[in-house]
Amino acid sequence: MNKPPIKVRHMIDRLEKDFRPFIDMSDLGQRSVEDTIQEFRTRALTAMTIQDLTDCSPEEAASGVIDGFDDQGIDGIAVDLGYPHLWIVQTKWSDRGRATLEQQAVLKLHRGVQMLRDGEYDEFNSKFQKLADLVDVAIGTPGLRVTIVIALLGEARIAAQVRRDLDRTVAQLNEPSPLADLEVRGFDDFYRIVESGVTGAKVDLNVRLENYGHLTEPYQAYYGTLPVVDVAEWYTEYGERLFARNIRHSLGLTEVNHQLRTTLHDEPEHFWYFNNGITVLCKGLEKTYRGSSTLAGDFHLTGVSVVNGAQTVKSIHEAQRIDAEKSKAGRVWVRLISLQDCPPDFDNSITQATNTQNQVEARDFVSLDENQIRLRRDFALSLQKTYVVKRGEPDPEPENGCSVVEAARALACAQPDASFAARAKQDSAVLWETGPQGTYKALFNSRLTAHRTWRSVLLYREIVGHLQAEADDREGRAGLVATHGDLLVAHLVFQQLDLKDADDPDVDWPDRLSMAVDLIGGTLDWLTHHVETAYGGGFIPSVFRDSQRCITLASLVLQSIDAGGDAPETSEPEQDTRQRRTNAVIVLVDSGRIADGAALEFRPGTGPERVALSPWLAEDPRRAQATWVNNRGAPLLWAADGRRYSPSGLAKHMLRQVGVATKAVQGTSRWYLPGEGSLVQLANEVRG
Repeated sequence: MNKPPIKVRHMIDRLEKDFRPFIDMSDLGQRSVEDTIQEFRTRALTAMTIQDLTDCSPEEAASGVIDGFDDQGIDGIAVDLGYPHLWIVQTKWSDRGRATLEQQAVLKLHRGVQMLRDGEYDEFNSKFQKLADLVDVAIGTPGLRVTIVIALLGEARIAAQVRRDLDRTVAQLNEPSPLADLEVRGFDDFYRIVESGVTGAKVDLNVRLENYGHLTEPYQAYYGTLPVVDVAEWYTEYGERLFARNIRHSLGLTEVNHQLRTTLHDEPEHFWYFNNGITVLCKGLEKTYRGSSTLAGDFHLTGVSVVNGAQTVKSIHEAQRIDAEKSKAGRVWVRLISLQDCPPDFDNSITQATNTQNQVEARDFVSLDENQIRLRRDFALSLQKTYVVKRGEPDPEPENGCSVVEAARALACAQPDASFAARAKQDSAVLWETGPQGTYKALFNSRLTAHRTWRSVLLYREIVGHLQAEADDREGRAGLVATHGDLLVAHLVFQQLDLKDADDPDVDWPDRLSMAVDLIGGTLDWLTHHVETAYGGGFIPSVFRDSQRCITLASLVLQSIDAGGDAPETSEPEQDTRQRRTNAVIVLVDSGRIADGAALEFRPGTGPERVALSPWLAEDPRRAQATWVNNRGAPLLWAADGRRYSPSGLAKHMLRQVGVATKAVQGTSRWYLPGEGSLVQLANEVRG
């Protein structure tokens, strides 16, 4: 067999050095030596990709590798909740450095991305299960970015038909609002990492500073102005590595970032005046001979890190990505500080000092609003309850009052216009927007009373609390609708109640709460039905952040409720659950479908199970492992204690270990033969 080319050999050596101790190869069983070698290299290249994307350790990167049986076409997952950002990686390795991406692999990836979008986590292997909670939190977070990364140890080129299939996957994620993009990495990208000597190449920049000044004492520094186009290029080239010394990466769709992007889009010429600027530390700082006047100077920076202004950098990059023409006129203030002659730990001192200044948020200004002062007084005198307005003041116990944030969400749901529920779902910063089209003035006007506010909060709490239980009982997209559509359901329930007398102190409000509870189930059923019929391919969290779609859905649901009748059943495959629970094990044993000694793995079946069991399973991997024994009564030999159980009996036993009150648990849907399916799926195949 031909030896790999020298550059590929360098790659292999680096992968062995960095990732050999951490890549999980335990699922390969009796595979040939050559197959095992190729699998390691593919998985290690996936880990290198994750490490370069997130600037994490080799061990952390390896934990994101899910390649193996039931990976659903996805080789790696990386999550950054701070931004928030989800990376989905598919990797192709070639010992000749000629890896390509085939259409079949992309089609499988497409289905895997759909499963992630729809919350079908139980279809993935045990490696993914350790990441499921992180993925679920990220998917439900406003401002999420999703990047599909194709990592090829070959040319970073994809055939036209394959590219169209990838674009289709991205387009589906971008329905109804843009959140996903595609990144293709090739051999040259990975070899640059190897050449750098440290995964995550050193950040070096060439900067042209306009209208600059200079400090020489006590430490060298330059300051001046940069076009935002230049700053956007920094992030395009280096990504999160720009912030290696910062106390946090860029934060994504926060209130501050929202305002920054709005300024860049609407009035870029004012950006310099409204923004605090960027602080850059560098190990080396040299002024070149070009640009000798103070109007403009060229500088070469080595070992760069942005220690203050990460949100500014990311917001500039996003604004340029969305509409480069509108934002290109913007300028930003920049400080360049050389660490060459600084004392030890001076970089840490700068980082800490520049990131601990108090930040004023839009919510802070509402405490000055006369309406809030009046409401707080009205809460105390009319209700003997506490109404918290100022940020930093502790929220009262639920029975004793509420905060302005909770009140704003409840009042948004109570508005006749469903777009307010969408706004509240987008980001809390939207609640405090003023101006002609702002949310704040519509929610808090001079006629609003403490009674109406408090009663809206009570209704909101009752509805959202019951929806959490509904979400626990529903699977797949139906469960996602219950989770992410909570504010729209609350809005719909509000619309079905007569709230004209909410200001009347003598109204029996507990009776209204009971009426609201009775409306929740049917409302949710109709909402689920219309989401699937109108937006069946859409990314569900985004649907409920889209104002126009919420208006459309609200109209459809209320029309259906007015017409009477129950919502149609969801279009999930019909299954005889009773027969499956009773007979699956017997069918499998009698048919000999599973060989004695076959290894099985456990996958939580619901969100609450996953939350309860995942940390416990991670403590001892044997807890998620069992061996099949062809016995009708107790076919599972649990690796954790060496005892035999029925599938449902073992599932109940495991739940009891983490303090979960056990109901009927369908164990045959929790235990999987890797690469082939759950016990219940295998039994149904045998039944035909």
